[in-house]
Amino acid sequence: MQRTLTLRLSDDDYEAVKRYAQADGVSMNTWVERLLDTEDMRRRCAAHAAWISENPAVIEAALAFGEANQQALADAGLPNVANSAA
Repeated sequence: MQRTLTLRLSDDDYEAVKRYAQADGVSMNTWVERLLDTEDMRRRCAAHAAWISENPAVIEAALAFGEANQQALADAGLPNVANSAA
């Protein structure tokens, strides 16, 4: 569901957002949406990092899964981390 959010900015903040949006070549709405998306991703990543640090077994399982996938690729003669061109 789409919602409308009204932001009330000080004159200085409004002018700053306007400058940043113009510098990026986008509308002010688009610039603010990107800012909010970036902040959302930062918070999600921080929450994920906290969860991972509390669950070391998950790290071990993920690493083992990744290693098995890389070995399966190598066995099939497909590009993988071990033989990729850097």
